[in-house]
Amino acid sequence: MSSIEERLNSLKEAFLGKSAEAEAKALEVNALTAKVEELTASVAAKEAFAAEVAGKVASLEASLKDAVAKAEALMKEKEAIEASFETAGKKAAKIAASVGVEPLEVSPAVSASEAKTDDEIAQEWAAMKQKDAKAASEFYTKNRSAILRASGLR
Repeated sequence: MSSIEERLNSLKEAFLGKSAEAEAKALEVNALTAKVEELTASVAAKEAFAAEVAGKVASLEASLKDAVAKAEALMKEKEAIEASFETAGKKAAKIAASVGVEPLEVSPAVSASEAKTDDEIAQEWAAMKQKDAKAASEFYTKNRSAILRASGLR
């Protein structure tokens, strides 16, 4: 009988060892299951965030498309306005031509010199006298009355 008892004891010991091993594996499986659930929740949160970002991107793309369309429309409108825009000089030329007068072109240099004050002309002449006497003499001849007014002689 001792062999049966020995066998029974060895089976009990084997069973108890396997039982402890099974419990350890069950705990490991439970820990892994919890980790999988945690990772699944994390993935779901990231997918929700990605969907939110994709929605915002789609909204911004639509806004950008609208802004580009508006900008193109405004550029076309600007071009149309510029094409129909008529300068004061062109209008004056048309008016002069309509009454039979041939219009004259105004030189921008003449306009610029007319816009200067008497003091500015006198200062320019004084600076010119020191550098180039001949040019200063010609300048004086053209602007004599302004130079005299600036000096108080007229």
